Amino acid sequence: MAFSFKDGFNKFAEQDNKFRKGLNNAIGKDVFREVQKIEDPIDYPPLSSFPVDKSNDPVLNEPIVGEEKLFCISGADIRFSAELDACFQYRKVFKEFAEFYTQRFKDRYQLLAKDYDSFVHYFPDIYAEGHIPIIAAACSILLTFGIFNINDKSFYDLHISKFASAANSYVTVAGVEQERNLRAQASGEALGNAVQLRGGGFGLKGAMKGVAKAEAFNMGMGLFGKLAENTMRMTREEKAQVFSKFNTELFFKEVFSDYYHVYLTMVRVLEENHILENVKIEKDEEYQSIINNLNNPMFPKDKMATALSQLIVNYPFEKDGYELLNNKYGDEDDAQELIRYFNCV
Repeated sequence: MAFSFKDGFNKFAEQDNKFRKGLNNAIGKDVFREVQKIEDPIDYPPLSSFPVDKSNDPVLNEPIVGEEKLFCISGADIRFSAELDACFQYRKVFKEFAEFYTQRFKDRYQLLAKDYDSFVHYFPDIYAEGHIPIIAAACSILLTFGIFNINDKSFYDLHISKFASAANSYVTVAGVEQERNLRAQASGEALGNAVQLRGGGFGLKGAMKGVAKAEAFNMGMGLFGKLAENTMRMTREEKAQVFSKFNTELFFKEVFSDYYHVYLTMVRVLEENHILENVKIEKDEEYQSIINNLNNPMFPKDKMATALSQLIVNYPFEKDGYELLNNKYGDEDDAQELIRYFNCV
């Protein structure tokens, strides 16, 4: 019968663990960690083994056609292009998509992610289940704006570079074991390779004996390195502890955020292709400086409406500008109409 390294190592580990336990009992402290036995990889069923009913999946209907919008705030115009108006209206579509696929993610997670290992295994696939149709919808919408130079993969790469809260949380959790195991492997190899004998001797017989002794010694050193490596690997109990502390509710919110912000990535593509001019999808240092200055009591009142209007035109997706608009000009009909327009479309 062929020699099984796994079986041989595990028998050796059993004996070594008994010895370690005896040492721990003798000194009254758990100083020596238990050696983890070599286990066969878990054979998880593919995600396709758990089909879902897709008959009610959301679909795009007719493309949205926008129209130019004009609001006048204390004599200062706020003008939104027809393209930007269409983008505003698409927000509701992407919110519905994100809510639907986040719920599917929750259902799949609760069905499949029973422990640390199953979570690490299944997350990439169930996360992609939501991303794929939402990104496909975004790429289809881009066609109606005349954007033909982007596909699902390039869009995903652009999106995930900016909006990957859930993916980053997953990497953090999965990385705990990976980092631990890499350090364990490196330490084990260092110990196993610390001393290597070449063998040798006088004459053929002596040389053969020398080689045999060297090989036996080197095998023992390799086993010692493997022993050290498995001592440092994460235990089942440690994995269970990490998984028990994982905040699933926050995680689900991150999944929703990643799905919904496909919308902002679409807007970013439109801006980079000059369909939307001078539109920024998120606040930056310049935006924050303008907001701070507009809130300064020394800001000239006769320039307030013009500066605030320009801010909203350049940063139409940031709520701070609309809140400031309500504080400064909330009694004007156009201001209230603009706030309703932004919040309700």
